[in-house]
Amino acid sequence: MRLGVIADVHGNLLALEAVLARLDEMSVDRLINLGDCASGPLWPAESVALLRSRDMSHVRGNHDRALGAASPEGLGASDGYAWRVLDPQARGWLAGMPVEAMVEGALCFHATPDHDETYLMEEVYDGRLVPSSIAAIEQRLKGRTAPLMLCGHSHLPRAARLSSGAIVLNPGSVGNPAYRDTNPTHVSESGMPHARFAVVTLGEEIAIEHHLAIYDWERSAKRAEANGRADWAHALRTGTALP
Repeated sequence: MRLGVIADVHGNLLALEAVLARLDEMSVDRLINLGDCASGPLWPAESVALLRSRDMSHVRGNHDRALGAASPEGLGASDGYAWRVLDPQARGWLAGMPVEAMVEGALCFHATPDHDETYLMEEVYDGRLVPSSIAAIEQRLKGRTAPLMLCGHSHLPRAARLSSGAIVLNPGSVGNPAYRDTNPTHVSESGMPHARFAVVTLGEEIAIEHHLAIYDWERSAKRAEANGRADWAHALRTGTALP
């Protein structure tokens, strides 16, 4: 059994199309989307339509939850743009996705099992995301376990083997390779503009493949610029956040 794992599309249709094309070539058995599908200044509606057209399992991210708001008032710039572009049906679909799912024995969630905005595999140090210890990861899981656990949220591709032998995997972000956050202030930077995804082969041992997909990130960056988001344009071109 081979699982294609994606996360954090953030409305980047071109990146999503490239990743799905690669996964189709690999003939994976199941597709899993770990949330944050639409938020961003790119192509929210088209990205949601493509995700809904494919046979895949979904879990809800923090930005998907935010897009269930009754109005865009009080939302951040990325969520506000997506809210205004998406129709009520699409917003309802995003907000109504399950917060976790069990797929082929893999426990899937967006950030941690009990909070969609808490990093599982990283922590903030000196304004950057750095890898957490195995003990810290296990503490955040609070006893939840499965042979394979899949998360997103940090946009950083990472894998860890816990003391129990369980594997935790973050495939990285399909559509947003870097960002700056303010609570607390820090950056997440993959360092490359490529779209990220993972393939997991289930068997006696779990095999993990991290993949990078080339796509027209310059076109995505120009779309971000046209929508007034120089920060996104810089991230899409470089995989780094603006200073």
